[in-house]
Amino acid sequence: MVMKQVVRAAVAATALLVGVSAQAALVKYRMTGLVTQSGIFDDGSTVPEGTPVTVTYSYETKTASFVMDRHDDGSGSAGYAFGAPYHFKLRAGAHRAQADQFQVALNNDLNQPFGDTYDVATSIGVAIDGVWQDGARLGISLMSQAGHLDALHSLSLPKHLKAWAFDAFRVGQLVTTGDRTLLMFRIDTIKSTVCTETVPGTDDCAQ
Repeated sequence: MVMKQVVRAAVAATALLVGVSAQAALVKYRMTGLVTQSGIFDDGSTVPEGTPVTVTYSYETKTASFVMDRHDDGSGSAGYAFGAPYHFKLRAGAHRAQADQFQVALNNDLNQPFGDTYDVATSIGVAIDGVWQDGARLGISLMSQAGHLDALHSLSLPKHLKAWAFDAFRVGQLVTTGDRTLLMFRIDTIKSTVCTETVPGTDDCAQ
């Protein structure tokens, strides 16, 4: 009887651990950098070179990919799509941009021509300074040098990214309707917050 109780307890503990490991997690990223080039916004202003830029976005790590091309050695490509309540936002000087639909694309260990790449980009338009613009685009691209394959470790959505590991390029761009570039910027720091519990219907942490 005692042995059966021990076995049952072990099975229950294993099931609990499996449930925890499989638990989805909300990740909230905050990236900061500097403007490297500015176009003219609708209000006639520009953003001076060197102005601080902040990009924030969120996603759920257990979101199923809409495309997955995984090779036997673990290398390959994957794409994930997100909508509300997740967000993708930019702030640079007095200007703001926000998209509620975006995609995350991963290339892991392909090494052609970059080791690993990580891209976040809007899938439809962007609200720029509160005005919705069909065809506008907001995106960031992180790339490591060929041969540097430690920036990503799999084709799963990462919970953490290390800026130094993307040693080829860390850049972003805001483009308005008609392919007119409003901002180009570099990314210097990357921070992430992982939430295992969220406020229902939002991308806010419950802790």
